[in-house]
Amino acid sequence: MVARGLTARLQAFGLPLLGALLILAASLWAFGAIAEELLEGDTGYDQRLADWLHNHSTETRTDVFHVITWIGNFSTLLAVTLLAAGILWRRGERTDAVFVGLALAGAQVLSTGMKLGFQRDRPFFPDPLSTESTYSFPSGHSLVSLAVYGSIALVLARRLRTRAQRAVLLSAVGLLVAAIGFSRLYLGVHFLTDVLAGFAAGAAWLALLYLALEARSRYTSRYRASTNE
Repeated sequence: MVARGLTARLQAFGLPLLGALLILAASLWAFGAIAEELLEGDTGYDQRLADWLHNHSTETRTDVFHVITWIGNFSTLLAVTLLAAGILWRRGERTDAVFVGLALAGAQVLSTGMKLGFQRDRPFFPDPLSTESTYSFPSGHSLVSLAVYGSIALVLARRLRTRAQRAVLLSAVGLLVAAIGFSRLYLGVHFLTDVLAGFAAGAAWLALLYLALEARSRYTSRYRASTNE
């Protein structure tokens, strides 16, 4: 009886919502752990990895990763967001359009605010493969890319018929975001902890946004149902 009651409650709550809650909790924990390491100065492996990647760079790979990192640039993400949100809005799917738009806006605010808060210097090399002028922690490319491409993937996944199709879509987007994050490491503009913290913060923001919009949607549906009775 207890098991049945628990199962019924979980079904009523919704597995996607439960998953979002778990992702939110895990992401916040991961970000906190990384930030604690940074503040305590326990990130010596960051510089060792950065040096190793820089010493093993080649011109061909550098060109490839410049293209990949461009996919995660703010201008590219803004264009992708405007296109996706615009299509959704014109189709009358305004909640999804707002979801994608807020994913970009909130992630960018988080990235800028935390960079100013932590003020971590970027990796330094006498012969850099790429340069940036802002602070390093967390990686904005990782954070915002995960939020934007992740939000679009979630919107599209709901329209696919089979779990296999959804798995392929989410896996492809996951690989894209991971490649963007790695490109920042390879080009020497971020440390490993910057990228991991960016992924954690992006996942947390996306999960929180999903929960907020889902809660609003459920409240609106119940309110309309009660007024029609």
